[in-house]
Amino acid sequence: MHQWSTSNLLAWMEQAFVLASLGSLLLALFRVRHPWTKLAYCHALLAICLLLPWIQPWRAPAGWHPAAFVIGADQTRWILWILGAGGAAKLGWLLIGLWRIRKCRISSMPMYPIPESVRAASAVTHADALFCISEDVPGPVMLGWLTPVVLLPETFLSLAEDAQCGVACHELLHVRRHDWLVTVLEELTGAALWFNPAIWPLLAQTRLAREQLVDAEVVRLTAAREPYIDALLAIARGGPALDLAPAPLFLRRRHLTQRVHSLFKETGASPLGLISSYAAITAILAVAGWSAASAFPLAARVVPPPAPAASIAAAVPAPPVQHSAPIPVPTAQSRPAPPPEPQSAEPEGETPSYVPSAPIPPDSHELVTGGVHVLNADEEASARARLNRARRNARWTTAATPPYRFEAVFTAPQDARPTGQGRLREIRMPGLWRWTADLAGFSVTRWTDDERTVEDRHSSAIPSVVQILREAIHWADRNPLGRSIRLAAAQWEGRPITCLLFSNMNGEATSTQVRLWEEDEYCLDDSTGQLRIESAAPGVFTVYDYEDRLQFHGRPVPGRIAIYTGGALAADAQFTVADMTPEDRALLTPRPGQAADGPVVTMRNHARFPIRVLNPLPSKLVQPVIVRAQIDAQGHAVETELCAVSDPALGTLALDLVKKSRFQHLAWTQYQAYINVRFMPATK
Repeated sequence: MHQWSTSNLLAWMEQAFVLASLGSLLLALFRVRHPWTKLAYCHALLAICLLLPWIQPWRAPAGWHPAAFVIGADQTRWILWILGAGGAAKLGWLLIGLWRIRKCRISSMPMYPIPESVRAASAVTHADALFCISEDVPGPVMLGWLTPVVLLPETFLSLAEDAQCGVACHELLHVRRHDWLVTVLEELTGAALWFNPAIWPLLAQTRLAREQLVDAEVVRLTAAREPYIDALLAIARGGPALDLAPAPLFLRRRHLTQRVHSLFKETGASPLGLISSYAAITAILAVAGWSAASAFPLAARVVPPPAPAASIAAAVPAPPVQHSAPIPVPTAQSRPAPPPEPQSAEPEGETPSYVPSAPIPPDSHELVTGGVHVLNADEEASARARLNRARRNARWTTAATPPYRFEAVFTAPQDARPTGQGRLREIRMPGLWRWTADLAGFSVTRWTDDERTVEDRHSSAIPSVVQILREAIHWADRNPLGRSIRLAAAQWEGRPITCLLFSNMNGEATSTQVRLWEEDEYCLDDSTGQLRIESAAPGVFTVYDYEDRLQFHGRPVPGRIAIYTGGALAADAQFTVADMTPEDRALLTPRPGQAADGPVVTMRNHARFPIRVLNPLPSKLVQPVIVRAQIDAQGHAVETELCAVSDPALGTLALDLVKKSRFQHLAWTQYQAYINVRFMPATK
């Protein structure tokens, strides 16, 4: 049986040192220069060093352990403290790097207009990112994974057009290869293996190989070797490099000579030479790994053999046979299992034995009625990039957004609580934020800065329609729920629309040619790329109207936002936005006595989760009902309403079930939940 101890930890350290140091040495001895294979080799060697304890047999101790002579009871504590402190220091340095990255990103300014050289680079690489100019970086650097950003120094604008195109290609290739995420994983590996000095040069070789690989691809795509080398040298003269780990930097000075030398080489290594070199390296490393595992074995804990079965049966009575209980029929006493927190809600997905669901009822705003296409990996990446572009255009909370004030005047229907005319206002600049909501006697004003949030009077809850409307305005601040994407083409108001469907469903369920009950929906205008309809769950739709052609600093703004639930209008808002005025700036900080200090109800992003109950009606299909509820700080469902019902006879049952349930919650927190009450068919 495996058991970690200080002796085993030291044995692992010794094994990893042998493999990492020998692996780095063999690269130099065999003169391996091919970037792609060298990068794959370095990643494989790092992974093997991490996984050594799990890819070798653990041996029973035989009296002497290689580390026994240096480990005593007193030293063990110090060894663990040293290892823990070193790992914490490395992680702290990584967090400092992330903080410096965030600081550079906040202080940067988006590039506008986009130079033709950057547009050409995007077309050649089939990748996209937000390009910004920053005074804090001496060289280009790529940040982020799902929403990548490229920071460029001011000297970039003085480069020739060919050189600009080469630099932009370099950064966009990092985007296409997801090198930000890979670099973070490399830094975490370095933190886990900080005690191994052989890992440091191996990580340096990994970074160099990645940059040489990207350099070669840039030259291949642009056919402009000399301008690209000139750009490297020009940026090298720009000033001292800033270590922005874990960002993949355009230039590290210690790698400049090797990268330029690699670019001037006309031919790469022959395939036969590479195969023979790596075959020899693999054989040597295999022998070295076996020798290291033999010299520094990991000791398994010896477990005494179990007692004979007869003696166990005589000493311990047999446990009773347990039968699985059926799913309860929803009654006044039924309590479904509480769903997870909204931040980590259990994703909706297929059950082990998939049972088809009844179709979603017709809705005039449901555009996906057929022709649904399951995306492959390349199509999925393109679809995510397209949605991310729409999100970047619609985000109001970024540092790059000029100080603004917006107002949404809305109408809540007669059956809402509260009802009538309302107004939602927001004033924002970097570091300061104020928003106000007024609706039928309810009123609240909140101020937020970098340290705290206060409000003018304490509110135990925010009306549901206010939270839903704020989510609709700030829809781009949250990520789509779901790992897999399907796509469908449709029409909206005579214009071609592409609808992206996000869920965690797979297998047989995704062959359905209509929207699934578990899918989020984002419908984008094919000509403008703008979001026209967003649906957090079947039966609830937010429609964005751009017919007034409003703009704010070049970005289109919807003049009307309409929210429909269960086929009825839930909120109808007229939206306007403008630059902040001096009068607005004066409102950003509360005056003495104007703000009430104390706890503030936090509004978190909406959640989705299923509840499964036995169907009291005869059916061979799953019959879902989508219930929207506001979950308060005590976990109770308030302001519930039906969004979509597969069978009208089940609507009241689903509402009663949700109202009588108690959900997981956080103090001083409320969130909107779209609960998929799945009425399961009885099984024989």
